[in-house]
Amino acid sequence: MAQRIVRERTLAEEHEGHANHLCELVSKRKMDQVADLAAGARYICHICGRAAAREENLCEPVEI
Repeated sequence: MAQRIVRERTLAEEHEGHANHLCELVSKRKMDQVADLAAGARYICHICGRAAAREENLCEPVEI
């Protein structure tokens, strides 16, 4: 089986809506809000790997 290689991706700068992204909320220790947004996750962030129910709560969402 061929090995899948994925290039590492990083966020270059803040962007619109970043204050409501899980990575930013975790950095501010707003864990109750993070738990609410992660419940029933349907998307995963391609950068940090966090999961959320709505794509607008992630920097680079990918549907699971």
